[in-house]
Amino acid sequence: MANFIMGIISLTIGVVILANVFIATVKDQNTSTWSTAEIALWGLLTLVSIAGILYGVLNVFGLN
Repeated sequence: MANFIMGIISLTIGVVILANVFIATVKDQNTSTWSTAEIALWGLLTLVSIAGILYGVLNVFGLN
């Protein structure tokens, strides 16, 4: 039971940091002088980070 509670706490902290810090930093980056490929890869960071949080949720609930 303690591992489950720690998993929920870790996910909560991870989601808050992801939403308020990481995604905001990625989206506020000035990409006006970047190539199209660089902008596409930079935009992919948000999708990969959300997939990582989803994997963490599945792991906590034992669904992976």
